[in-house]
Amino acid sequence: MKTLILSFVFFLNFILYASDNNKIEFIEELKIELDSPSFSISQKNLKIYMTGDKMNMYEQGVFELSNVSTKLESKSKKSRISSNFALYNQNEEIIDFKKSVDFNFITNKNSAYLRTESLKINLVNKIIESDTESDLYLDQSHIASQGFQYSFNEDLEPYLEFIKGEFKDKKDTENNGTADSLKLLDNNRILLEGNALFNQKGLRIEADSIYYDYLERKIIKSINAKVSAT
Repeated sequence: MKTLILSFVFFLNFILYASDNNKIEFIEELKIELDSPSFSISQKNLKIYMTGDKMNMYEQGVFELSNVSTKLESKSKKSRISSNFALYNQNEEIIDFKKSVDFNFITNKNSAYLRTESLKINLVNKIIESDTESDLYLDQSHIASQGFQYSFNEDLEPYLEFIKGEFKDKKDTENNGTADSLKLLDNNRILLEGNALFNQKGLRIEADSIYYDYLERKIIKSINAKVSAT
């Protein structure tokens, strides 16, 4: 059973971290405004630390923060998220980040940086996802997509999938590919699936799926491939 630190004691922690300028006002529902808040959410194998410039606390268990900085720490994974705004719904166990969202994490022991305008953390299934245009910068590679899903569940294999993704090698522009699904795998591999297309050194490869090593800059294997000259 996971433990979520949001109780009366947790409420007191909000007050302790807030500045002297905090004010409490009563409107249609209870609303508490805090300056410079800092708090944590604890679950099994996961810790989340959030800070911001201001926070509004609503009676129905919704917390709104501005200029947010967030750290996620599990047994083997660490990542950071920053955004202009974030909404935490305690009852639904969802954190929703909005506007200028930066997501920094480690994959294959390499740092990765992702930029999007909307990102959501589901604390129940431990999935981070976005259904808006997203850009991933990884070593000398760039992936642009219409959305993505990232799992930080310790019990599952590493999982990072981009929807309608486009891969580009920033050092070698002849290496590029597109697919309905683009997954980051272990050992510096990218799997392109569904209408997979890859251009490399004058060749055009169309296949059901293509495995590509983005550090070695070579195709490892492809399934049902058709090869033609570009």
